[in-house]
Amino acid sequence: MTDIGPVLRERLKTIASERARLDQMEAGIKALLQLENQGIAASGNGGSNHSVGGGNTHLANFVLDTLKQKRSVTVNDLKSAAEKAGIDFGEKSPGRVIHWTLVAKQRSGIVEKVNGKWRFKEATQ
Repeated sequence: MTDIGPVLRERLKTIASERARLDQMEAGIKALLQLENQGIAASGNGGSNHSVGGGNTHLANFVLDTLKQKRSVTVNDLKSAAEKAGIDFGEKSPGRVIHWTLVAKQRSGIVEKVNGKWRFKEATQ
């Protein structure tokens, strides 16, 4: 009889790894939905809120203010600044929350990622 224990243990490791990847995807999608819901509530008309100022979460305002000061930053730069500023992420991963905040602002046409750094999107003529 063949010992299938090693194969089963390897399969369990694969499942755990896949579960962790799916958990990350789920957290990202939930963060996007939360941002989307906040944008709809802030605009009051069912559309997304594309303004830099109004309707942003505290974190979004912090990210935009930091970009105004530093002009170009990485997610790790923003994470460090947020930790120094005492922003509470609760049980959430700070890097992931900041990333999805930036993605939401990118989709709104406010920021862009160039060479691994985030900055305000340059005006196109």
